[in-house]
Amino acid sequence: MSPSPFSSIKPLAGRALQAALNRALALDPDTRSALAALDGRSISLLLEAPPLGLRISVDAGQLQVGPIDPDGPADLAVQGSRLGALLGQLPLFAGRRREGREPGRISVSG
Repeated sequence: MSPSPFSSIKPLAGRALQAALNRALALDPDTRSALAALDGRSISLLLEAPPLGLRISVDAGQLQVGPIDPDGPADLAVQGSRLGALLGQLPLFAGRRREGREPGRISVSG
């Protein structure tokens, strides 16, 4: 992955995302309980534009956000050519898909 002009703020952004995700889990006991079945599993997200990669792991009922581990593949990997490629899959942006706008490429494995 090529260097990003935002490299210096990525660790801070990762910690903020981790805190927000875990706060949301704390507010939803059903999801928190269901998360126990995923303990030790992870998902990686890799974007080409903007250059961004992260891994979200489940550890003891908490989500851990960090960099992609090249030596340990994630259980689920999602790669996208652009942020719009991923966002375009959300129901919120379904209208853009119907309008025929090309969102980019997405690859899912695992």
